[in-house]
Amino acid sequence: MDRRPSLMTTAFLLLALCGVSFAAGAATQSAAHPKESSEDVYKYLNPFVDALAIIREKYVDVDKTDPKTLIYGALQGMVNTLDPFSQFMPPDDYKDMQTETSGKFGGLGIEIGIKDDRLTVISPIEGTPADRAGLKSGDKIIKIEAERTDNMTINDAVKRLRGKIGTKVTITIVRVGLSEPLEVTLVRDSIKIESIHSYMLPGQIGYVRISEFIENTTDDFVKAVEDLEKKSPLKGLVVDLRNDPGGLLNEAVGVSDYFTEKGKMLVSTKGRSANQTQEFKATDNEKFDMKKPVVVMVNEGSASGAEIVAGALKDWKRGVLIGAKTFGKGSVQTILPLDNSDGAALRLTMAKYYTPSGVCIHGIGIDPDLDLRNHEISESTIKVYSKQEPSAFAKVLVKEGMEVTRDTEVTPALMDRFFTYCAKNVKKIDKEELKKDADYLKNSLYVELIREKLGEKDARELAVVKDPQVQVAEQIIQNSGKISPQLFALYPKKVDKNEKSGERKLEDERNKKNGKTDDDSKDGKDKDEDQDNP
Repeated sequence: MDRRPSLMTTAFLLLALCGVSFAAGAATQSAAHPKESSEDVYKYLNPFVDALAIIREKYVDVDKTDPKTLIYGALQGMVNTLDPFSQFMPPDDYKDMQTETSGKFGGLGIEIGIKDDRLTVISPIEGTPADRAGLKSGDKIIKIEAERTDNMTINDAVKRLRGKIGTKVTITIVRVGLSEPLEVTLVRDSIKIESIHSYMLPGQIGYVRISEFIENTTDDFVKAVEDLEKKSPLKGLVVDLRNDPGGLLNEAVGVSDYFTEKGKMLVSTKGRSANQTQEFKATDNEKFDMKKPVVVMVNEGSASGAEIVAGALKDWKRGVLIGAKTFGKGSVQTILPLDNSDGAALRLTMAKYYTPSGVCIHGIGIDPDLDLRNHEISESTIKVYSKQEPSAFAKVLVKEGMEVTRDTEVTPALMDRFFTYCAKNVKKIDKEELKKDADYLKNSLYVELIREKLGEKDARELAVVKDPQVQVAEQIIQNSGKISPQLFALYPKKVDKNEKSGERKLEDERNKKNGKTDDDSKDGKDKDEDQDNP
């Protein structure tokens, strides 16, 4: 059957659509390619149109040649060549994104990025199935169920990870330090992002956790601090940004503003167009007492908006950073609805942001003032967490009638029983390795007992109180915001010339697949980033 008339129509419509896009681009982009005329760009479209026509006419499975499906696939491929965070969103995915930024959606509770067909965990969301299973920033998801994630788009991955509440999904991850891939089975749940959690720590120290920068985060953060002040005048404040993947730029700026004197730079963005080059300075809005010390907690999962806050407070010496080097996502994405579509949109990187000192941390990350990575948990312990054994054993103990209060002590005898339970239920683990991580597992078992008996609210609060890193933050606050020589001795600065930020690792993967070397990646667009490395 001769299908050329419909093919020519498809090609004509595609070119017409591109013509509208180019005209719009010429009107709005002052930094368009000056040496490339519209005719040059049209020339590059010729093989695309030819391929589309040939596929629609000759491909063996006719049901796979729907023009919308083919063109959407091409758009996804085009955008995927840019960076891990730019994304073409078909209508359904655009709607899902709008749901996420409003704060409620269903799934596993992980923020993921994709680079060269590799899914990477940016951070787990606190209190979600992914968090409880011990997923970490940097974990590579190589399988979803039995399907490999090679060549899988982020949209396809999200659709496979989400599903009916209460159903299970098994993912396979690889992680540095693990000798083999690890299967993790998660139960899907309704994911409600609670951006702010706050508690009063011993010694009149306030603690506020920001899990993600969503709508109203700044207002909720300020209210949380004010509520703590009403309970008792604070000696200082701990701001926990660990595993915070970022979110809305204006909310990150708002939180930074709360700690910074009027007129000082908070963050600046630089892009190709004038409206993407902006400076955000502190206003005369309400401030946290400038005389009171602040400690900011960060780790490998602190990205984007979290790094804006951390960078501003560090540069102005308004807060002490503790934890681990941040992810290194210093790019700003803008949502651009596509008018000539049925509700699709682009999430496009249009600028990079710079800390007050002028550093672009994209691909670099921010180093903490005190690196708390003094202990790497063993492979056996990782397996225990991935199988959620502390939660399972807590359920066994409560079912047996164990009395649980906030003062419950997890005894050595109970830990020995727990180790035996894990050895029976988890394959290929070493009890001696578990014993080396006894302090971590003990705290986890205690928190799960509280969760099982007293509920989620008490469990989250006591998890914070028992957290060794939070206790370090308390010591710094008590020492007037200064890191003592004893803490520096206990947590010596780590020097690892081969260490790379999470975003740089993703970039290296793309360069490797495209046949580039590390030296090649320093040319062109990445050159300025390397020069900004302090």
